[in-house]
Amino acid sequence: MSYSIRNSFRPLIRSKGVWRKPARRVDQSWIHIQQLQSAEPGLVNGSYLPASTTANSASSPDAKFQVLGAPYSLLSVTLSASQNLYTRRGTLVGLSGKADNVVSTLRLLEPGRRALLRIPFLYQKISSTSPITALVSTRSACTTFSVVELNGSVDWMITQEKALLAWTGHTLRIIPKLAKQLSLSHWGNSEVTGRGLLALVGTGQFYSVELKAGEQYISHPSNVVAYTITAASPRPYRFKSTILPFQIPSIGLGQRLSDSNFIKNMSDTDTWKASLKLWHTIRTWTWRTILGDRLFLQFDGPATILVQSRASRIADALTTQQVNEIADAPPGVTQEAVRKAAAKSGEAEAAPKAKDDLISKTAVSGQSFASVMRDGKVEFHQTGDSQRK
Repeated sequence: MSYSIRNSFRPLIRSKGVWRKPARRVDQSWIHIQQLQSAEPGLVNGSYLPASTTANSASSPDAKFQVLGAPYSLLSVTLSASQNLYTRRGTLVGLSGKADNVVSTLRLLEPGRRALLRIPFLYQKISSTSPITALVSTRSACTTFSVVELNGSVDWMITQEKALLAWTGHTLRIIPKLAKQLSLSHWGNSEVTGRGLLALVGTGQFYSVELKAGEQYISHPSNVVAYTITAASPRPYRFKSTILPFQIPSIGLGQRLSDSNFIKNMSDTDTWKASLKLWHTIRTWTWRTILGDRLFLQFDGPATILVQSRASRIADALTTQQVNEIADAPPGVTQEAVRKAAAKSGEAEAAPKAKDDLISKTAVSGQSFASVMRDGKVEFHQTGDSQRK
């Protein structure tokens, strides 16, 4: 028997009257698992869409922006001497360096135009005669940062009113613009020109879409944060399947009917109120189901678009149940509730006053006095009454 065979049967040998089972040998090895980026990008026009995450740092000869945190929730700004940093008021978290050399002033940047477009105009200007490092953050818990470097060759357009958080650069210019082709909620834009660094904030995550010449991309205006300004400006776009071509010419008939006494008397009946409630329900259902958000933006390449994964809509401030309750409320309910509350408040104020008057009258009418005569008789009299009780 060879050595290898004898060695394999060695665990079965009886030792001291006890049989030993064969020993198990377990070989352990470490496996490293790492997520790899897909070799295939996304799709545009039926081909591949070059969408990727934005850069988390950008630098210039005088400053450096670096995004910290996972998800990105803090911005680190490194400034050289005599470099200016503009950040939104109340967003400065901390600062390292020689504090005696730092000068901070509150600046009003075109308050008239920015206020009309709902763009923040209160910014804090920070400068120092020595190098410093500042930390900037936002008050919202669902925002992330993205940094953009401008080298003077390409200008940018910021479409969200509150997207611009901080910037630096002596030649950087930010001009508020009015986007008339969009709806009222998307009028406030900011054109950025020159050289410098920008820090943008958005809800959700930031993604960059790179379009080549001849490519097209359609996005909702609430998701677009910024884009490069090219010869072909973005155009409003509506899908054909969501257009409802139903128009009625206005001849002033509604105004004439509302002035008639018959309509005024009918508006106070229960039938009229039930009809208005039914019409409001049908209109709300039609708006939710058929129309929806119809307006989009169409971009033509070459262009770079920064999009956010979550749109800044009313759902960020109100829950779905609250939105449904507001949408389902028939017209006139608010005024009726206010009227009832005012009437109840008036009754509550009038009740204590009436109670005090009743108590005072009862006290006066119930007042009496007694007179004792010489013969021992007692007579009871009330106020204003001389009869014996």
